[in-house]
Amino acid sequence: MRADLDPAPYAPPRAPGPTAPASSSAQIDGQLRTLSVLHHVLGALSLAGSLPFVVLLVFGIAHEAADDFADPAGIGMMAVVGSLVVFTLGGGALCIRAGIDLARRRHHGLCVAVAALACLNIPLGTALGIYALSVLARPDVRAAFAATGSAR
Repeated sequence: MRADLDPAPYAPPRAPGPTAPASSSAQIDGQLRTLSVLHHVLGALSLAGSLPFVVLLVFGIAHEAADDFADPAGIGMMAVVGSLVVFTLGGGALCIRAGIDLARRRHHGLCVAVAALACLNIPLGTALGIYALSVLARPDVRAAFAATGSAR
């Protein structure tokens, strides 16, 4: 084969891949502020959503205590409700913590992990998690976190 011939003469020319325009510092600030507020709102909703489970757990413990914890089904139900309380309180606290860290541009890894976990909270958490993951994955946002000294 001759060196001056193109090996694939019928292949279309390669087009450069799409490049995302670099965001300005004000745009990054606005997006991180929006994410921070939305994480606070989702965290508050999770904490408020745990209140009925807390009430149910307190009444269940009071009812079982009157029976000297003799009913295994009641104890099992308290374990299930107790785990729901722990998970909803923990998830709400993590969302609020991530909201604080987003506002301060600290702990990028924690913010990404909370955004991924928020995707499990259908439907609001899923929308927030996908938006947060798309923003936090950008190199300019990573650089903004690194500029504050805590990109982990």
